[in-house]
Amino acid sequence: MPRRPAGKTDSPPSQGDIYEQIVDALVDQRILPGTRLNELALCGVFKVSRREMEKVLLRLSFNGLVTLIPNRGAFVASSDANEARAILSARKTVEAGIVEAVALRASGADFKRLEQNIAREDECRHAGRIREAIKHSGEFHILLAEITGNPILCDLMKQLVARTSLVVSLYENPNGLSCWHGDHATLLKHLRAHKARPAMSLMQRHLDHLEESLVFTPQADTSTDLRTIFRRGER
Repeated sequence: MPRRPAGKTDSPPSQGDIYEQIVDALVDQRILPGTRLNELALCGVFKVSRREMEKVLLRLSFNGLVTLIPNRGAFVASSDANEARAILSARKTVEAGIVEAVALRASGADFKRLEQNIAREDECRHAGRIREAIKHSGEFHILLAEITGNPILCDLMKQLVARTSLVVSLYENPNGLSCWHGDHATLLKHLRAHKARPAMSLMQRHLDHLEESLVFTPQADTSTDLRTIFRRGER
C-alpha cells in the first residue's frame, strides 16, 4: 500500500493516500461495520477540506466499502448474510484465475515476497498481534494479484479483501475453524512447483474454510475514535 514519504507528515495527504489509510483501517479491523465516518472529524484528522473528504467517501461508497445515507452521513458498509456470501463467492471465482496465472508465471523474486509476507503474518499471530496478522493475511492475496501483472485484478482484489475483512469482523466465530490460517504456506509450495491445479483447489478450500468459520449473526461494536485510529505521523 502506498504511503507518504518520511518527513512529510506535516503536509496534507492526497485524496488517494486518505483512501488507502481508511481502507487499511478497514482491512485490519480498526474500523468496524456500521461505524459512522464523521466527515468533519476526518477533515480535522487529515487537515483537508470537506470537498476533498467528500470525494474520498464517494470513492469508498463506489467500491462498496461505505454506505452514504442522505441527511445522516457515511457509514462503514455492513453486509447482510446474502451479500457476505456473494463477496466470498466472487473471491473464489477471481482468485482461481489469479492463482492459475501466478503458478504459470511467478519467478523466484515473487516467491520471496510471498514467503516474507507469510513469515510476517506468522510472527504477528504468535505474538498475539491479531490485527496486524489479519492485515498481512489480506496482503498475501493482494500480492498474488500483483504478481499476475494485471492492475485491474490488483485493484479488484484490494476491494474484495477489504470487503471480506468487514464481513469477517461482523460474522467471525471465535470458536470456529482456524486451520485455514496455515494454507498460505502450503499454497506457496504448489506455486513454487508451478502446480496450477493443486494451487487452485487449495485456494477454493481456503476460502470455503473461511466461509464455514463464519456465523451469520452480526456482533460488531461500532464505537470508535477516528482521531486515535488515524494518528498523523505514525504511518
